Amino acid sequence: MESVKYARMPDIPVANRKWPDASIQCAPRWCAVDLRDGNQALPNPMTPEQKLEYFNLLVDIGFKEIEVGFPSASADDYNFCRNLIKGNLIPDDVTISVLTQAREHLINKTLEVLEGASNAVIHFYIATSELHSKFVFGLSDDEIIDSSVASTRRIRDGINSMGGSNIGLEFSPEEFTDSSLDFTIKLCNAVVSEWNPRGDEKVILNLPQTVERRLPNQYADMIEEFINRQKYSDKTVVSVHNHNDMGCAVAATMQTLLAGATRVEGTLFGHGERTGNVDLTTVGLNLEYLGIDTGLDFSKLNKIAKTVEDITEIAIQPRHPYAGELVFTAFSGSHQDAIHKGLSKKDELIRHFGGWKVPYLHVDPGTVGRVYEQFIRINSQSGKGGVAHVMETEYRIKMPRWVQIDFAKHVQKYADKTSKELSSHEVFSIFKEIYMNCEDPVSLINYWPRPADDDPKVIKGELHVNYQGDKRILKSEGNGPISAFVHALREIKDLPEFILEDYAEETMGVSAEAEAVCFVRVQIKNSNTEHIGVGLGNNIDQAAVASVLAGLNALINQSK
Repeated sequence: MESVKYARMPDIPVANRKWPDASIQCAPRWCAVDLRDGNQALPNPMTPEQKLEYFNLLVDIGFKEIEVGFPSASADDYNFCRNLIKGNLIPDDVTISVLTQAREHLINKTLEVLEGASNAVIHFYIATSELHSKFVFGLSDDEIIDSSVASTRRIRDGINSMGGSNIGLEFSPEEFTDSSLDFTIKLCNAVVSEWNPRGDEKVILNLPQTVERRLPNQYADMIEEFINRQKYSDKTVVSVHNHNDMGCAVAATMQTLLAGATRVEGTLFGHGERTGNVDLTTVGLNLEYLGIDTGLDFSKLNKIAKTVEDITEIAIQPRHPYAGELVFTAFSGSHQDAIHKGLSKKDELIRHFGGWKVPYLHVDPGTVGRVYEQFIRINSQSGKGGVAHVMETEYRIKMPRWVQIDFAKHVQKYADKTSKELSSHEVFSIFKEIYMNCEDPVSLINYWPRPADDDPKVIKGELHVNYQGDKRILKSEGNGPISAFVHALREIKDLPEFILEDYAEETMGVSAEAEAVCFVRVQIKNSNTEHIGVGLGNNIDQAAVASVLAGLNALINQSK
């Protein structure tokens, strides 16, 4: 016999599977199990105060079904559930559920905790895999069915004796994906038959992948087959509960929706035992990306993530889909350039593609509250596009391409030297140091341009500067304020003869009070010696003269 390390999962024979050609048309019913499944896996379980904060968070997000605990196994869960009910803390449109094993004394305790509840579900489970039933509990198939039917009867009788409460039933054949499909169908039929749903009532059949041992397509096959072969499809809701042992929980859950499941249990960010439950945040936002109204509000995802981190004491991985700190961040120069160009043409792209589509950004970060996120961050791998994006979004300085190319070299040199990520403040400091901070040997005192009396097309300029410690008053004229300024500067005879090779100007905003920024490439005539100067000012003229002086001074100092 060939030696194998792991037991092979048996194939699921499917004669005519249809789910691969299906599409998801609507959102499932959501049930958040953070307060039970998620909580029981925490190193430090939640306090009652934290549970209430978490419960309110789930309500605010929009969950209408919330599993609040395992009251028959935990005094804290029992007391929390009672406080929710007695304190009238459960919104009218929210249904709570509580978990119990298929044991009479535990069921009795669970019925007791729900006294006075308006809308609730008792969720009971029993192990159905051969691994558990035979080798852990020593039960036969018939004994499992008898126990499940008896438990169903006890829950039904207990609810009937309570009166005044709308309490439904949920049943889970534990380790469904590791169980015989024929047997689980027979078992679930027996439970539904005993419960005998009336009117519009439906039993929730929760079919969990308690330990993820199957590929997503196999889970979907089992769900489709179960739905096709079960006896009471019109009286049941098929629910899935996927763990993440193989890292496929999100994919598996979405494929079971294709196969016909209409309810999903999971937790925010996948908290749970071992590798956790399916992440409802990711599944929900994936469906939202597909254009489906999920009924869940993740528009403040940063705040949600911070609350969950604080309560659970588990940090969210920086690359976690949607919620991670770095998921909308690019360090690569080519990625940064594409994102920068895409965002600058966002409206055009939306019109062209019929919806959001930007290079390297899966979704609009604004939909999850990341409007002010620093999508592009700078290190030695960054290029001109990333640097340009930071300057534009953080400081409203839109650089022309020839400035971007030059500035990126300076930033990369600094990043290589420091071997770390650069903050936007550091990037701006480099920008000022290279292009703006040079006021020697010529510093501006004031400049007055005005049209000539005899010809308005001619601008006369009077320039007051300090040159090498001496005040100079210079006058000249030109065909514009900048031309007149340059001609006046040339009156200083020992300055090198210079020309303005490139020039660009931008406004830093859209209001009447918006500042102006000017860029100029100053070059010593008949040489390759040049330097870029940048100036800011309340108007274009002020910004222009500042840029010329910054570039000229840097050029003079560079040539010494």
